[in-house]
Amino acid sequence: MADVVIFGMGQIAEVAWAYLDRFGEDRVVGFTVDEDFLTQTEFKGLPVVAWEKLEDRFPPETVKLLGPLSYQNLNEFRRDRHKQGRARGYSFTRFIHPSTHNMADTVGENCFILENCTLQPFVRLGEGIMMWSGSHVGHHSIVEDFCFVSSQVGLASGVHIGTCSLIGGQVGIDNGITIGAGSYIESRCMIRRDVPANSVVRHPSDFPKPYSSARIKSMKFR
Repeated sequence: MADVVIFGMGQIAEVAWAYLDRFGEDRVVGFTVDEDFLTQTEFKGLPVVAWEKLEDRFPPETVKLLGPLSYQNLNEFRRDRHKQGRARGYSFTRFIHPSTHNMADTVGENCFILENCTLQPFVRLGEGIMMWSGSHVGHHSIVEDFCFVSSQVGLASGVHIGTCSLIGGQVGIDNGITIGAGSYIESRCMIRRDVPANSVVRHPSDFPKPYSSARIKSMKFR
């Protein structure tokens, strides 16, 4: 069992705390946020520490980190804080809900996988992947680092999801399809052809829109 500091104190961080508190092997001992967003010093009865000063309260040898868990800036915020944490000597935990059927070859650090997901044989998940409830990853599929996979997503076999992509709820992706890095697939789309990097695909068409996913980065998420 490790002591864990969760990055964030919004709704998703609160959800992570609840899952780790009830189902996790690790113990949450605190939260951290960027100093500019430090509006309170306690959350869920635990200390909140500025990210820039985390070592003062929680040195790297005493805790592991989890998060950030949101898909802010198309997951690049999580990617950047993950890299900063590593550079400062921190390691990251992972959470896989006990009801998830996990036969994956690899699941990287800083992954957060909720209940009733299926990871079939020979699946490879990178680092920093968020996977919400009830999603299916078919055999021999690859999900690269820092992707967010929403609820009830179905990836058929041999699917390849590029880094920092955001896959909306109830999306289906056909056998052998590649989703390029940094793409946004809106909820309920059915993807039957490869999608270039930095694409936006919106329901009901599976054709990419004539603008880049950079537009999505300006959206604000809790």
